[in-house]
Amino acid sequence: MRPKYPADVTAAFLELQGQAPLAAQKLAPGARVAPDEAPPSFAAILTQLIETLFFASMATEEGRLNPIGVVFAERLAEFESGEPAWDLVRFGSPVAFDAEHLANLAPASAWPRSFLAVVPLEGSLAVAGIAVPHGRPSFALDQLVRVVAPKPGVVAVYRGEWEVVRYERGAVRTWMPKNLPLLDSIERTVARDQASALARNVRGYLLRIVEGMVELGRGGLLVVLGPGEGLPQLFGEEGNQLDTEVKRLTPALCLGSAILDLAGAHETHLPDGPCQPSGGRPAASESEHALQRSERVSRLLELIVRLTTVDGAVVMSHALDVLAFGAKLPPPRAIISEVFAATPDQRMDASLSLDARGTRHRAAAAFVAGYPERIAFIVSQDGNAATFQEIEGKVVYWPL
Repeated sequence: MRPKYPADVTAAFLELQGQAPLAAQKLAPGARVAPDEAPPSFAAILTQLIETLFFASMATEEGRLNPIGVVFAERLAEFESGEPAWDLVRFGSPVAFDAEHLANLAPASAWPRSFLAVVPLEGSLAVAGIAVPHGRPSFALDQLVRVVAPKPGVVAVYRGEWEVVRYERGAVRTWMPKNLPLLDSIERTVARDQASALARNVRGYLLRIVEGMVELGRGGLLVVLGPGEGLPQLFGEEGNQLDTEVKRLTPALCLGSAILDLAGAHETHLPDGPCQPSGGRPAASESEHALQRSERVSRLLELIVRLTTVDGAVVMSHALDVLAFGAKLPPPRAIISEVFAATPDQRMDASLSLDARGTRHRAAAAFVAGYPERIAFIVSQDGNAATFQEIEGKVVYWPL
């Protein structure tokens, strides 16, 4: 098998994202290029980003190697507008985008807390400043492409906050494709076909919960039921033996509705569950409403992360209503003969022994066994995060 190259990583990213139009996208109209040159496509730009980060990751600054990350925007205004939420420290003069300058700036950018902001300028790429993501509590999500080099010779490409593809040791690793259909289903359930980009980035909020669990360092289990399912489908009717360990929430924590409120689409939301739109609000400016909705989402996300520290699972509906926490999940309907771990090349044939894992792993596997529309997010105390899903009749452990 031939070694992989930056162009292969680019091709894998564009394929997984379904970005045929993006592949042909040119530089911003305002970017100047030589009269006899055609503007480079996004695919060419991404290949340049990956290749430059790869070499910058192996360059030293004062004898030290430093991790580094860049975020690409077609226009500088994308960092300075209200959405997405970035705090930009803008350089007076742009810096050339090459491995030497990236290595020099890496200690100042301090990835993953901040990124170097890269934009097209006069037909080439330039570092415009240092961008800090989500610097205010709006939890606005973006779809900007981020390229990071966490260690020498390793390059990962993100769409917003989700890692899509990673290059390491001559191989391309992708973790997302098998998760995407189910995440798309959850997104559609929450967004109810609303066009708002914010509403349709529900997976970003799920990732924020998982990231919060990792940062807390306590481990935890978050499970999402299938469409139309509730606690009765999981535990039976309230009060039976399986239900005794469950800490039910009445009313449920309506994260899905809060996300839709934040997107400004609450008027047309028809929730599939106990949560209702927020309805009337006191008279206030739209900016005050936006801040209130942002703070509400922020509080809910923080609370959900804390709930995962209680022994047991946090249970969410498919519409992301938090129904219960501290739940002892019921055993599988049938004996799980084998659990598989996804490999970097997306095969699902590596056996995973649950005997060597804790109770969370066994509970997560039991939760999804026989239910292909469910998903379980698990974080170990060592910080490893993964999902359990039933894929093609197999219970699969899929690292994030």
